[in-house]
Amino acid sequence: MKKKIIISFLSLFLLFFAGIVITLYIVGKTTANLNSLLALHKVEIIRQDLVINVQNVQSNLYTTGTLFGKELDIIVDNVLKLQDRVLSCNDCHHNPPVAQGLAELEELTEQYKEALSYFITSTADTQRIERLQAVAADIGDTIIARSQDMALTANEALRRKTTDALEKVNNSRKILAYTLLFALFVVVGISFYLIRSITRPVAELLQATRKIRQGELGYVSSFGGEAEFKELIASFNDMSLILLANHENILAQMARNQTILQSTTDGFALVDDHGRIVDANPSLCRMTELGREALLVMHFADLLDLGGGLSAESLLARIREAGSLVYQVDVKAGDGGTVPVEVSATYVEMEGNGSYFCFLRDLSERKKMETELIKGQKLESLGVLAGGIAHDFNNLLTGIIGYIDLTLRTLTPGEKNHGWLENAKKASARAQGLTQQLLTFSRGGEPVKSLVQVKELLEESTRFVLSGSNVKCAYRIADHLWAVNADKGQISQVIQNITLNGAQAMSQGGTITVAAENYEAPLDNPHNLAPGKYVRLEFADQGSGIARKDLAKIFDPYFSTKKTGTGLGLTICHSIVSKHNGRITVESELGVGTRFTIFLPAVEEGRSEQLVHLSGVVHGSGRILVMDDEEHVRAIVGEMLTYLGYEVGFAQDGAEAIDLYARAKLNGSPYDVVIMDLTIPGGMGGRETVSKLREIDPDVKAIVSSGYSNDPVLADFRAYGFQGIASKPFDTEGLSRVLHEIITG
Repeated sequence: MKKKIIISFLSLFLLFFAGIVITLYIVGKTTANLNSLLALHKVEIIRQDLVINVQNVQSNLYTTGTLFGKELDIIVDNVLKLQDRVLSCNDCHHNPPVAQGLAELEELTEQYKEALSYFITSTADTQRIERLQAVAADIGDTIIARSQDMALTANEALRRKTTDALEKVNNSRKILAYTLLFALFVVVGISFYLIRSITRPVAELLQATRKIRQGELGYVSSFGGEAEFKELIASFNDMSLILLANHENILAQMARNQTILQSTTDGFALVDDHGRIVDANPSLCRMTELGREALLVMHFADLLDLGGGLSAESLLARIREAGSLVYQVDVKAGDGGTVPVEVSATYVEMEGNGSYFCFLRDLSERKKMETELIKGQKLESLGVLAGGIAHDFNNLLTGIIGYIDLTLRTLTPGEKNHGWLENAKKASARAQGLTQQLLTFSRGGEPVKSLVQVKELLEESTRFVLSGSNVKCAYRIADHLWAVNADKGQISQVIQNITLNGAQAMSQGGTITVAAENYEAPLDNPHNLAPGKYVRLEFADQGSGIARKDLAKIFDPYFSTKKTGTGLGLTICHSIVSKHNGRITVESELGVGTRFTIFLPAVEEGRSEQLVHLSGVVHGSGRILVMDDEEHVRAIVGEMLTYLGYEVGFAQDGAEAIDLYARAKLNGSPYDVVIMDLTIPGGMGGRETVSKLREIDPDVKAIVSSGYSNDPVLADFRAYGFQGIASKPFDTEGLSRVLHEIITG
C-alpha cells in the first residue's frame, strides 16, 4: 500500500508539472504574439512620422528660401528606423511585398534626397528650378503613396496577427481549462482510489472486530486486500482463530475441571469471603448426607465440628493469612454423626472478591486403616514374642520328647510306665502343635517345604481345633492320596483357620465335612490351574452362610463378618496357599452353609512312595558333628545319635564346629554329617558356618536345625549349601530318616 501511495503522489506531481510546462508554453506563445503586435504598432508610428515629414517637406517645397537639411535628415532617419523596426518585428514584414516596398521606399528616399539636393543647390533659370521642384514633388508623392501601400499591408498583417493572437489566447484558455479539469479528474480518481484502498480494509476490520465483540469468535474475513492490508487482515484472521482455539481450550479445561469436581471422591465447597457456601459437588453431598440446596444456604462454620478451641472466623482468617492451609476436622453429617476429613483450603482473590476453595477428603477409611495398622503392628510384636517363645519352647520340647522317646524304646509295650510315657509323649505332641501355630503366626514368610502326608495332617489339625467343641468332622479321604511338598505348619494353620470358621458359623453344633482326593488338572480347567497334579481339599460346614455381596471381599485384609474377628484369618490362608502355588475358592449360600476348596500341587509318585516306605527308626553308622548353643539340646541329640549307631562330636558355635571339622578331616577321620543350629546368639550361626565348611570341604553334608527363624535359609535350604532340614522338636525316628536320606544320597 505504501508503494501505491508513493506512486499516486508521484503521478500527481508529474501531472501538475506537465500542466505547469504547458501553461508556461502557452503564456510564452501569447507573449510572443503580443510582442509582434507592439512591433507592428511601432513600425506604423515610424511610417506615419515618415509620411508627416515627407508632407512637411512637400508643403515647404514651393516656399522660396526654405532650408530642407533638417527635414531631410529626419526623413532619412525615419527610413532607417522603419527599416530597423521591420527587421526586428519577427517575420511580420519578411514576405516579398513588404521587402519590395521597403527597397523601393529606400530607393525613393535616396532619389528624393538627391532631387532636393539638386533643387536646393540649383541657381539656374526658373524653368530648371521648377522642373527640379516638380521632380522632387513627384518623388515625395511617390514616397507618400508607397508609405500608404505599406500601411495597408501593415494593417492587414496587424489584423491577421491580432486575430491569431486572440485565437491563440482562446486556445490557451481552453487548453489550460482542459488541463485543470483533467488534473481535477485525475486527482479525484486517485483520491477516491486511495480512500477506497484504505477505508475498505479498515471498514472490514471494524466489522470483524464488532463480530468478535458480539461473541462470534473465530470469525474470518473473506476480504482479500492487497499488500500491507492483506497481511494485516490475514494476521487478524489468525488472531481470531487463535482466540477461538484459546476460548475452546478454556471451555474444555473448565468442562474438565467441572467433570473432575463432579466426579472426584473428595468433597468440594466454594466459600465466599463471608464464609457462605456458594457451590458444592456431589461427593460433599454424599459425605454429609445433605442435598446441594441445603448446603448452599449454610455457612461453612455450620458444616464443621470445630469444638470449642477455634472459631470459624479464626479458621478462615488463618487460611486467608497463610494463603493455603491443610487441617483435619470432623464434618457434621445429616444423620447427626460426624465424618473425619482432611480439608485442603486455598484463599484466592478474584475480581476484587475473596473466595475459599476447600477440598474435603474423607478420612474414615484411613482412620480405619491406621487403626488396623496399629493392630497389625501389635500383632507383629506379638508375633516376634510368639516366635521367641516358640523357639525356646521347641528347644525344651526337643529335650522332653527326645528323652521320652528314648525311654519308651527301653520299655516293653504293655508296661504301666510305658503307657504313662506314651501319654506324656502325646501331650508333648500337643504342645508341639501349639508351638507350631506360634511359629506359623510369627513367620508369615516363605514356606519351609517338606514332603507331607495330607491325610494325617487333615486329621491332626481338624481334631486339634474341634477338641472340646460341639462340632465334629466327617472325613471323606480317598485312598492312595498323593503327598504334597509343603510347609506342614503353614498348611496346618490354613486347615485350622477354615475349620475354626466353620465351627464358629455353627454355634448350635453340627458337622464339618472334610474331603480330599487326587485331581489332575487338564490344560483347560474351570479352576484356572496350571496343568498338573493336585490334591483337592474341601471343607463344607452347615452354618448360616455368607452373603453374596461379601463373597468377593472374603479374602481382603481386615474384612470380617464377625464382630470380634480381626479379618486376618482367611487373608493368611489365601497368602499361604498362593505361596504354595495353589488355589483357594469359596462357595456359600445363606441358610445352607459354606464350602472352601483348596488345590495344592502334588509331588511325584516316586517321592510319595519313598515317604511312605521310610517309616520307623532307621539305624546307621558314621561320625556326626552337632553344633548347638543349648547344652541340653546337644545332650539329647547326642543320645539319639548314639542310639541310632552314630559316633557324635559337639560344638557350641560355628567357630568351634569349623575347627573340629577341619582337624577331623586332617586326621583322616572326617565327619559324615554336620547338624547345625541356624541361630547362635553372640556367635557364628549355621548359615555362615556351612559357607566356611564348604571352603574346607566342598562335599560337606550339612543339616540345618532350628526352633524358629524367619530367615530365607529355611525356605530354600539347598540354595545355601544344606542337604536337609530337621525342625525342632524332632524325635529319634524323624532324625534317623533325615540322616539316612542324606548319607545314602
